[in-house]
Amino acid sequence: MPGLNDLEIAHTQMLQDYLSKYPRDSCDYTTTNLMAWGSIYESKFLLYKERLVIFNLRFNYVLFPIGEELAPVELKELVLLFKQYYPEAEMVLIPQEYLEKHPDFAELFEVYEDRDWSDYIYSNENMVSLSGKKLAKKKNLISQYRRTYPEFHVLRITENRLAHIMQFTEKWRRERDLDDPYLKTEFKAIKNTIDNWNSLPTEGIIICYKEKISAYSIFSKQNEDMATVHFEKFDPFMKGSAQVITWETSKYLQSRYTWLNREQDMGLTGLRQAKLSYVPDRLVPFFGSELKAQK
Repeated sequence: MPGLNDLEIAHTQMLQDYLSKYPRDSCDYTTTNLMAWGSIYESKFLLYKERLVIFNLRFNYVLFPIGEELAPVELKELVLLFKQYYPEAEMVLIPQEYLEKHPDFAELFEVYEDRDWSDYIYSNENMVSLSGKKLAKKKNLISQYRRTYPEFHVLRITENRLAHIMQFTEKWRRERDLDDPYLKTEFKAIKNTIDNWNSLPTEGIIICYKEKISAYSIFSKQNEDMATVHFEKFDPFMKGSAQVITWETSKYLQSRYTWLNREQDMGLTGLRQAKLSYVPDRLVPFFGSELKAQK
């Protein structure tokens, strides 16, 4: 398709420029995610009427354009352009506020919602205080960890610690079902992030105990008031390590961000239960669409 280019690490600054000017709440609109998962999903990009359009070749998804708002009829023209080369192309990640503002969008597109890809949004203050009965168990597990491992400490992820992060991640992968397709792709995404650490606007922390990693998290800025946690890994044999890394991440980010995006559950039962157990303040819905038949 003319003008469609591979999305590569060299385009990091372009992504940051567009996303800083036109931020979204959806975790799919972060530089880190677009780069970490881009090669996995064969992501491409197109500059269309001065808007940045990301195309997921694996699923033929045209992501809602980044830039000044386009009218529904213009979005139809954009999808038709893609359909000339990719007949299954459809537009996804349409913001809810756009649908509310433009009810005529539904005249041109069949809109659907996919709960599996909704983002979980939490108040950082609540994630730190863990007040209330529903979060009491989390607080107890953190207390248990702190009593069992009183010498644990928190470190920032820096370049000289990246190799240790990958070693820990490889250990995490070995201890789980290697045939799980999601775990395989997530491992690749983590490796992509680590390999390009110095080129990405990414941060992270490590929980250490006696010079060994107990858990780590990787995150980045979503918008001025929100950070997104991309990856969290912990040692399942150290009780409470999962809760401690979540708690310490929230503490680390609390002074800068009011909200925390902990991404989607992808319809995985265990992951959904884990995310719901922290009582999200809201969900960012995933809206996709299919172009209606031409009359």
